[in-house]
Amino acid sequence: MKNLKAGKRIFLVALAMSLCAIQFAVAQVAAKDNKPSESNTSREIPDTRLVFGIFEGRPPCQEMARQINVDKGEACTHLKWRLMLFVDSVTRQPAYFTSELGLYGGTKHKGNWRLKKGAPFDTNAWLIVLDYDKPKESFTLWKGDDNVLFILDEHNQFRTGNLNFSYSLNRVVLVPRF
Repeated sequence: MKNLKAGKRIFLVALAMSLCAIQFAVAQVAAKDNKPSESNTSREIPDTRLVFGIFEGRPPCQEMARQINVDKGEACTHLKWRLMLFVDSVTRQPAYFTSELGLYGGTKHKGNWRLKKGAPFDTNAWLIVLDYDKPKESFTLWKGDDNVLFILDEHNQFRTGNLNFSYSLNRVVLVPRF
């Protein structure tokens, strides 16, 4: 009889606690202010009518610096890369890019960019080719989708990252589509 009363008491306490928890549980509902941020960067954003995309990532340093012929020193293990792709204001075609390699602005580059269809790994792939302001320096990125670019090597093949760093750049600003 004692066990039955104790079991009944435990059941009633558990039921009461469950009812209290249910009372305070609230489902998330859509609201006007429940929207994703349009930017996850604290840097100034240029006129978005001229921007195709702003992308950032943290790739390994030595491979990147070697590919675009920049000496970052052996102590450099990774870069903070910020890439801004701009379009012509009239034609909306690729125009120029700015690139910052390194922390706090780092090495700045500027050049032209273009879209190219087809790669050794996929004939339907869209590639973004960055032509730097120095002769014989170019860089190719694979446009995985609208929000991620993958850094390719000098033979337009994928690079393999590691536990700490990747060869990808993620969009940091939502830009209106044209």
